[in-house]
Amino acid sequence: MSMKVIVTFSGGKDSLAALLWTREHITKNFTTVFCDTGWEHPLTYEYINRIADKLHLDLVTLKSKKYDGMVDLARHKKRWPSTRARFCTVELKTNPTIDYVLDEVHDNMLMIQGIRAAESASRAKMQAQCTYFKYYFEPYGYDKAGKPKKHTYRGKAVRAFREKFADDLLRPVFDWSAQQVIDYILDAGLEPNPLYRMGYKRVGCWPCVMANQREILNISRQNPERIKQIAALETEFHSSFFGPKKIHAHAITSGNKYPDIRDVVRYVEWQHATGSLFDDDTATSCMSYYGLCE
Repeated sequence: MSMKVIVTFSGGKDSLAALLWTREHITKNFTTVFCDTGWEHPLTYEYINRIADKLHLDLVTLKSKKYDGMVDLARHKKRWPSTRARFCTVELKTNPTIDYVLDEVHDNMLMIQGIRAAESASRAKMQAQCTYFKYYFEPYGYDKAGKPKKHTYRGKAVRAFREKFADDLLRPVFDWSAQQVIDYILDAGLEPNPLYRMGYKRVGCWPCVMANQREILNISRQNPERIKQIAALETEFHSSFFGPKKIHAHAITSGNKYPDIRDVVRYVEWQHATGSLFDDDTATSCMSYYGLCE
């Protein structure tokens, strides 16, 4: 029985380890999928292409058919995504990947994801092995009235796919520690994304709306032009990039409920100067069942 193997690759350490595991334990004949949000660090784009060249990967870059990246998405929504409304993941990663599976994969499928349980409490509740379209057929949660919630995007096409083909999902590094992931990559003769050495805790959107203080400080010092770009977009959208609880209310100079990006930068700079930085190092993994954000 034939099967198409697909590995999702974000440019982060966990997805790279899962990719290397697939080469070692399953097959070298697989398709690597990268979802381009148009909001990644330039070094991540370079790194993904370098790994693809070095390992001779069949790399497929997926983009939203509806929006031209993060900025276009926020412009249409007239707001930035938030911790409670993560439409960025759905529109720029999840849906393009589902489109690819339904439109291009006419075979049994094995999807490989680099998700680790230790990343967050939410990810710890996931399974190391299940089916890709699992939550189309069973609830992922319940609303306030107790009604089950299921995924619905292209539901008819998903059901038709399921009638013909398998949609297996495997997360081979699910029980690994971060150190095991790094050691596995180094043992393979590769280096992790250079952003880690530059002080970034995660790789993905640059920045993510869930970025912690360390990442914001890194951007403000290493790439101040990114801060200026976000500030200009905040003015255009009349929407703050970060939510109201990102910094203490006393640090918001505008008098508004939400801080602007310059408020946040000033706050993390002050926190760093006073030696109390990084108290907000809670889990910053952008949550997605489909494993498309690190």
